[in-house]
Amino acid sequence: MSAVRLERRSSAWVFIVALAVLGGLAGCSASDSPHGEPPGSDGGTRSGDGGTQDGGTGSNDGGTQDGGTQPTDGGTQFPDAGSPSFTWGQGTDMGTLAGDVWTPGRDGTGLVNQVSWAIVPKGRWVEVSGTPITRLEAELEAAIPGYRDLGSQGLSGVINAFSGIALDAPNARWWAFGGGHNDSANNGLYRFDMSRMRWSIEKLPDNPANWPSDAYGNTLSVYLPAADYIRKNPDSDVYPDEFFDADRPAASTRNPVARHTYNGLVYNPDLNEVAFGVRRMWRYSLDTRTWKRHNPFDTPGSKYDGATGYGGAAGWTFWDEVKRQYLFGPTENYNYSQWWSFDIDDQTWKWEVITPPAWAFAQMVKVGRKLVSFPLPGGADRHTFPPQLIAYNLDTTQWEFSPLDHGLELARCFKGDFEGQIMAYVAPLNRYIAAFRYDKDGDGIFEYRTYVIDATASTLREAPEYEVGAFGGWHDLVKNRFFYLATHDALVLVRKGEENLRVFKLP
Repeated sequence: MSAVRLERRSSAWVFIVALAVLGGLAGCSASDSPHGEPPGSDGGTRSGDGGTQDGGTGSNDGGTQDGGTQPTDGGTQFPDAGSPSFTWGQGTDMGTLAGDVWTPGRDGTGLVNQVSWAIVPKGRWVEVSGTPITRLEAELEAAIPGYRDLGSQGLSGVINAFSGIALDAPNARWWAFGGGHNDSANNGLYRFDMSRMRWSIEKLPDNPANWPSDAYGNTLSVYLPAADYIRKNPDSDVYPDEFFDADRPAASTRNPVARHTYNGLVYNPDLNEVAFGVRRMWRYSLDTRTWKRHNPFDTPGSKYDGATGYGGAAGWTFWDEVKRQYLFGPTENYNYSQWWSFDIDDQTWKWEVITPPAWAFAQMVKVGRKLVSFPLPGGADRHTFPPQLIAYNLDTTQWEFSPLDHGLELARCFKGDFEGQIMAYVAPLNRYIAAFRYDKDGDGIFEYRTYVIDATASTLREAPEYEVGAFGGWHDLVKNRFFYLATHDALVLVRKGEENLRVFKLP
């Protein structure tokens, strides 16, 4: 196998000024958040219904501003509402296949024709032409004239900046909400539809023209006018992860600011909404086209310390359709704390003892009623060698540990901090496809290698066959942007925001 070397993220993540601003509010230090994220505190109190918080000003739905609305301030829905379900086009345009790049053929309505998908080869990665999220830049600038992202990466930073996606697998579509730090201030919500093989703007971002020149410190994840308001009004429901501005009504949309979403973005089919629990809990209704925020529990943010409670800056979000609860886990940020849950029906919060103190930064996928994780074998965490699957049963609330037969050597396992562990479950194969760093050649490079995990046979085998074609290699910020779609019987990789989508039709 030709080794694919790890790509390194170049943008900086040192944000001391922002942490200093929030230090008194959140009671955290830089060691609590390796990437400079403020912890998941809420800065106020919450009323019992979970909808409207006590002590604050403005609307809780995030869609109506105090003092009026602005046509280009980011509170306006972009007119493309998309298709709620996956559909093949039935036209005759087959498109083209040139090497490993496929240009889809579409019908008169823009749907990708089924006959065009048929020309995509099986058993190798193929790029889908014209699918970077950066293709939306012209539409964004047309919708908000003069729009200027304050970040170093621009629109691609919505994907690249430590962010994942919210997947609606049955309908072959997903949403991206990301950015943060110095990468991107773009807090728009963006949707990709496999039925049309293109990105669309689900909700426009807020307009930076409405912000003061000193809206941010060293991080684009903390809106300083909101932080200043909290210092003066400590009992308010306001928190710096939203656009609240007492002096600028046009800026006070109360939409969430951009942030790294990690693996914390999820689609909820029961409520038709996109949600995440990074810092506070935010939910975007695809029916009303508005954001709604929730302050975790009923204590100020200063009560959270990231060790015995909510760590919040980096982790997972899952929807439990049986218990009708959101589950939020902070473990990816090396905070071995309890998870927390939010019950949709009775609007209550609860600590959930989910994460064992044995691993961090592993990928986790929901398979049936289990959350299945694969920690980096022999990594910096304890008890991750030999390689194993670790599953949490949502019904019994019990852990299951499944060691795997393997050919790895502990001395060749990567021991450093590593965020690139990825894994996808392929239902028709009843297998997991995973990738991680391992020094197979003994040359100290620790390149990415790809493996197949058979949970039934309890085996881990190297699988270079999943690296052929227009691949480009795994990289350490994929998060949950690698998955299987039954609609196409294919693996999908959203590798980078400025790159084409990759698809791998199963043989």
